[in-house]
Amino acid sequence: MKGLQALFKIRETYIGIAITVAFQLIFFSVWMTAYDGVNDRAENLKIGLISEDTEMGQQVANEIQATLPFTIEKFTSLNEAEQELNERDIQMILHIPNDFTSQLQAGKEAEIIYSINQANASIAKNMMEGVAKQLTEEINHTIYPKQQGKTVEVFSQKFSQLPMEQNTAQQINETVATTIMSVKDRAIDSTIIKTNNVEEFAANFVPLMVIISSFVGAMVMIMQHQQAAQLVQDTISKWQLFLARQIINIGVAFTLPLLTIGLMHLFNISSEQSFFSIYLFQGLMFWAFLCLAQAFVIMFGNLGMIFNICALSIQLVTSGVLVPQTMLSDFYNKLASLLPATYGADGYYTIIFGGSSDNLISNSSSLGIIIAVTLAISTIVVALKREKVKSKSKQIVPASVQ
Repeated sequence: MKGLQALFKIRETYIGIAITVAFQLIFFSVWMTAYDGVNDRAENLKIGLISEDTEMGQQVANEIQATLPFTIEKFTSLNEAEQELNERDIQMILHIPNDFTSQLQAGKEAEIIYSINQANASIAKNMMEGVAKQLTEEINHTIYPKQQGKTVEVFSQKFSQLPMEQNTAQQINETVATTIMSVKDRAIDSTIIKTNNVEEFAANFVPLMVIISSFVGAMVMIMQHQQAAQLVQDTISKWQLFLARQIINIGVAFTLPLLTIGLMHLFNISSEQSFFSIYLFQGLMFWAFLCLAQAFVIMFGNLGMIFNICALSIQLVTSGVLVPQTMLSDFYNKLASLLPATYGADGYYTIIFGGSSDNLISNSSSLGIIIAVTLAISTIVVALKREKVKSKSKQIVPASVQ
């Protein structure tokens, strides 16, 4: 009991219990509100539609646009659509080739080509693949009666050309049998192309894993450095202490990527990006996490840990690695643009799955802006705080008179 009484006399005991409760409250509140109504916002997902066939293919395209519960964006150029897909502005391309009608009229299977970018949240990839399979079945049910009508039309033309002889009935039967047999109950086939695909299953979790490990590591490091700063703040000036913390942050931020890249090679996670690109991006991302966590702690002291827990939960929700940002509410969508995890996750999709290097540069620039803003906030707060260096007065000892 003495041990229990001793612990409860220390403030840190209550802080530890409060943080445990805060984790539960914050995670439940953020995740349940952020993911509420996600399925209702599936219409925010975009599908690129391009039909090179001007006859039946165009009819199918019009029906797709009218029935699919997604945002349909029409393209006239396949290259343009593929570029949008590669940049993750759309989730899937639905491509109807120019020989769609001719294949159907010849009694062959026509084809619809679906391209799905694998550098996306798992829920978006799975949803698009399910849509592709279901849509193909529905188009088959729609096309089959139309193809039967075309068959009847062809049969009528052939019948009108038949000579009226005694064996007419036999010839009619043969013609009908041949024509109807040429009609298939499955006239449309689908081809699903998975762009930026990575065979290693574990690679799908790298963006999420990097976000969690980096920000949690940043939180713990900043908290420990805050406690260390409180121990020495009476012996050095606030600006010396602040500068020292920034040097440590930069040193750790640009040393950690060597470990990250080494672990990726160890677990056979390959990338088309250069070593320098990955190194610089990981360094900027971790530095941004450190600056964000540091800003809360410098502003609020130990209570800043509560704000960092909020930041962790919100970033996991809004980063786009679990659920696409377009399926979140407007509030969380706008909040995502202010947080480093959004750009970190998007950049790591490019690093792991491939894509445009311009995307990596854009994300790095956004991380740079977050670093500058959070550092500016921390600097202002430090400037407004009182100096805590104790003045050390020198005692003058008079010389003894002999």
